[in-house]
Amino acid sequence: MTLGAPTSTGERAPGRPGATRRPVPVRRQLLRMARVELLLFYRYRMAAYIAVVPLFLLFPALTLGGQDNQAGIDTGAFYTAAVFVLTPMTLGIMHMPNVYAARRESMLLKRYRVAGVPPTALFGATTLAVSAVAAVLCAVVAAVLIGRFGETPADPLLLVLGLALCSVQMCLFGAVFTNLARNAESAQMISMVPFLGMLLLSGAMFPVDFLPDGVRTGLSLLPFLPAVDLARSAYFGQDLFSGPAQAEAVAGLGLWAASLPALAVMAAWTGIAVYLLRFFRWDPRQGG
Repeated sequence: MTLGAPTSTGERAPGRPGATRRPVPVRRQLLRMARVELLLFYRYRMAAYIAVVPLFLLFPALTLGGQDNQAGIDTGAFYTAAVFVLTPMTLGIMHMPNVYAARRESMLLKRYRVAGVPPTALFGATTLAVSAVAAVLCAVVAAVLIGRFGETPADPLLLVLGLALCSVQMCLFGAVFTNLARNAESAQMISMVPFLGMLLLSGAMFPVDFLPDGVRTGLSLLPFLPAVDLARSAYFGQDLFSGPAQAEAVAGLGLWAASLPALAVMAAWTGIAVYLLRFFRWDPRQGG
């Protein structure tokens, strides 16, 4: 997979030998590269396949309708809401390592770095493109919840904020996991390990309420369970952070206050991912 020729941060001005234009702003580089990134989901089979995987995750949830859980929420709607988080999780964890490993192997990443393209533009463009695709898929999930279960989001703003933070977080961690892969082929296999781990421990498809309180508390300090709890709480207007058995209806500032610990955990892990990207390997010949 190629992203095109690197954009130099200082280009020669026409008609003036030796003169250079002003450096291209990072924001312009980011948007230009994000536009090209979006073409990956259209042109490349692997990217298109990963983009539709979250939609297949809707089918198990749809078969569970017709029975309410302990919080009084339809079981099918409850698990369908978790697909909001599984969408950026799938795209970020499975797509990013594949893309960056392939570009590192072809020396494209090194060319970008030599050309002066900052890491902010490189990681930001891919994150922006993945987030845009995730937003479209999340709109499909919302349409299913409304059309199939008659459920509308209780706090759309909190839902969008949580999903945006989750999308950025998962994309950055996907880039971090690239360091574990030697090439694009191994990246596809390696990315499955954290993805399956997140899927099993997030409470998205398998309940974690039967686990001991200490274990569930530990999982709530990881990035994925808070994201799922936040999406469900924002959509159904209930405090679900301690599980459906202890859920209670909240709205407005009360819901935001209940969501603050989850938002703080997600923000902290996003900061950790940003720090780990300092050790990103740009050259396939680098050790590690």
